[in-house]
Amino acid sequence: MGEAEEAPGVSNGEALELLMSMASSSLACCVSQFPAKWQSIKDMLHQLCCRLNSLCSGIGADGDGNDDDEEHPVLAELLRLASATVRSIQVVASQCSDGSYKGGRLRLRSDLDNLSCKLDAHMKQLKEMASSGVPSPSKAIVAVRPSVEASVGEKAFYLKDLFSRIRIGGTVQRSQALATIRELLAEDEFCAKVVALDVDDGIALLTGFLESTEACIQEEAAGAVAVVASSECYRGMLVKAGVIAPLVQLLENTDTASELGKERAAHALRELTENSDNVWAVCAHGGLATLLHACAGAGSSSKLISSSFAVLRNLSRVEEVKMFMVEQGVVTELVKLSQKKEEVRKLGAVELLHAMALDDADVREEAVGMGVIQSLLQLIYPDFPYSYKAREVALAAIWFFCFSSANSLDDLISSDVLGWLLFYLNNGDYAVLECTLKILRHLSEVSEEYNRMMGRAGYLSALSSLLGAKSCRVREMAAQVLSSLLMLHPNRVIFIQDGDSLNKLLQLLDPAEGKLMAKDLILSAIMSLAETHSGRKKIVASENFCCLKELADSGDFDAKKIVRKLSNNRLQTIFSKIWSV
Repeated sequence: MGEAEEAPGVSNGEALELLMSMASSSLACCVSQFPAKWQSIKDMLHQLCCRLNSLCSGIGADGDGNDDDEEHPVLAELLRLASATVRSIQVVASQCSDGSYKGGRLRLRSDLDNLSCKLDAHMKQLKEMASSGVPSPSKAIVAVRPSVEASVGEKAFYLKDLFSRIRIGGTVQRSQALATIRELLAEDEFCAKVVALDVDDGIALLTGFLESTEACIQEEAAGAVAVVASSECYRGMLVKAGVIAPLVQLLENTDTASELGKERAAHALRELTENSDNVWAVCAHGGLATLLHACAGAGSSSKLISSSFAVLRNLSRVEEVKMFMVEQGVVTELVKLSQKKEEVRKLGAVELLHAMALDDADVREEAVGMGVIQSLLQLIYPDFPYSYKAREVALAAIWFFCFSSANSLDDLISSDVLGWLLFYLNNGDYAVLECTLKILRHLSEVSEEYNRMMGRAGYLSALSSLLGAKSCRVREMAAQVLSSLLMLHPNRVIFIQDGDSLNKLLQLLDPAEGKLMAKDLILSAIMSLAETHSGRKKIVASENFCCLKELADSGDFDAKKIVRKLSNNRLQTIFSKIWSV
C-alpha cells in the first residue's frame, strides 16, 4: 500500500477528478470478511469526496491549471496524500472482490484499520481547513522555541504551533518543524503526552508523514515516532493509527528512503515490539523478511543492523512467532550471518540464536549442525579485534551450545580453546572472566581428562591468582574450579611445585584479608593438597600456615580437620624416625 505518485503539472482540479474516479471504483467493490469495517470506510470515503469537492470549488479549483497548487500548497499536499490513501483502498477492495488478496485475515484487518485511520486524519484536516480557510505559508506567525527550563504550558503551545506548520507548510518548513518536534520529544517526556493527547491528530499526522516521498520528512517523522514509542503509554495509540505498516515499508524502501530514515524506523519498531501484542502486526506486514534483509544488507549501517536484530529478538519472544521464524528458515540465515566478519552481524546473529534456542532443543541442534560453534570460536579468538562485549556473548553461547552433547564438547576441546580461555583468565574484564569461569567449571565436572589438560596448560596458577579478585563472584567461581582440579593427584603435584600459589591460597584464610566468601572451597582445595606427603610438608613450611592455624583455633571445623591431619602426619614422622634408630 505505497503512496501514490502524482504526475508533474497536474492541477488540483485534475487531481480531485482522479481521486473521485478511484473512489467510485472502490465503492463498487465488496469486502465480505469485515463488512462493518468496510461499510465504515465507504461512508468516510464518500464524505471525503464531497468535502474535497466543496473545498476545491470554494477556492476556485476548476482544473484550468493556473498554478493552483503553488498558490494553495496545503490543498495540493492534502490531495496528494488523500489520493494515495484512496488508491490503496482501491487496490485492497478490488483484490478482495476478485479473490486475489493473499495477505490473510490478520493482514486484511490491519490494512483496513490503517486505511480507516488515514481517512479519519484526512477528514479532520479537511474540517480544520474548512473552518479556518486555506492558509499560505508566507503568512504564518512563527512562535519562539521555549528553553529546556520553560513551563509545560509554553512547550505545549509551541508544539501545537509546530503541528500547525507541518499541516500548512512546504517540504522545507515541514522538515524543520518535524525535526524540532523530534528534538522536543527527546528533551522532555511530557511532550509525548502533548503530542498524543493534546494535539489534534498528532499521532496520525506523524504516521502519515512516514509515507512522504521526501526522505528528509520520512527521517524526522520516524525519529519522532521512535521517541513517542519509547513510552509504553502511547504505543497502543501509534499501532491503532496504523504506524507499523509504513515503518516496515520505510525499512524495505530502497529507492527513496535514506539510511537515517531506516535506522529510525527500525528503532521505532524496536520500541513498539517491546509489547508482545504488537509483534503479530509486524509479521502481518512482512516485517520478518524485511528485518532479515536489513541485517544482511551490504549497505546497512551498524545502527540499522543492531536495531533490526533487536526487533527480531522481540518477535522471537512470542512462541508462535518463533515457530514461524524457524519454519521460514531463519536459523539457517542467522548461522550464515554469524559467519560474517563484521562484529555487529556476528553478535546480533549469535544473541538471537541463543535466545531462540534457550527452551528449544531442536533449534539448538539445528544451529550446531549448521556450524554456529565455529562462528563462536572466531569471536573469542584473542587475535581477532572483537570487543569484550562480543567475547562475553560468545562465551555465554559456547557454554550453552557446546555442553548440550559430548560431540560438541569434544569438537570444542579439539580446538585451541583451552589456550584462549587461559588468555581471558589472565587478561579479561570481569564479565568475560565470569563467562570463562562458567565454562571451566563445567569442563572440570565433565571428565578427569579435561582436568588433566587444564592442569598441564597452566590453569592452576591463573586460578589461584583470581582467588584474590575484587569480584566476589569471580573469587567463588575460581575457587570452585581450582577445588575440582586439585582432586586429581597430578594437578596437586603441579600446584605444590609452585610455592607462590600455595602461599596465596593460605593467605586468603587470613581474616584480615576480608575475602573469606569462598572459605569452604579454599579449605577443600587445601584438604586435597594435604592428601600428599609433599603437600602436607609444603603447607606446614609455608609462611602463611599461621592463617590456617588461626582459623582452626577460632573453631572452624574444616580448618581443625586439616590441622589435625597435618599434626598426625608430623607425629608419625617423628615416631618413624625414633623407630628407625
